[in-house]
Amino acid sequence: MNDMTDMPDNTRTPTENREKAPAVEIRDILFRDMTISETEVTVNVAVKNPMPVAVSLKKIEFTLNRVAEDDDGVRTDRYLGKGMRENVRLAPSSETVIGIDVLLRNTSLLSAAADFLTGSVTVKVAGTVSFDLKIFAPAIRFEETKIVNGLPSILSKKLEEF
Repeated sequence: MNDMTDMPDNTRTPTENREKAPAVEIRDILFRDMTISETEVTVNVAVKNPMPVAVSLKKIEFTLNRVAEDDDGVRTDRYLGKGMRENVRLAPSSETVIGIDVLLRNTSLLSAAADFLTGSVTVKVAGTVSFDLKIFAPAIRFEETKIVNGLPSILSKKLEEF
């Protein structure tokens, strides 16, 4: 028995069990390039492998939506694009950041154009990560909302490059 609890030493608390589950976090969303018809962004996703062995990430896929709020304060999601990556090896007891490029049609960005040109856009990334553990492939759902810097930030970075 454990001195601090009435649980046997070989059991884990619910918190300890949760720490052993893989975790997904959206690190950032970066605007890469823009043409008249398309905008390219990279979504950097951090996947934590708490297990002491390497794990194969079978697939990570997600949708990218703009979060808009109307004059009445009602929030809606507007589809912008989707991303996917397959077959990524996760090192044991570590975190791997995966960059996933997403190509957006500018027609889908028209509703966000004013926000993008003057400052920032709020986006939501929602999807699943599937792991290949040989005997089964569990899928973990994730969802996160982020604020993405718009054109002023891109222009200042381009000016710094010169």
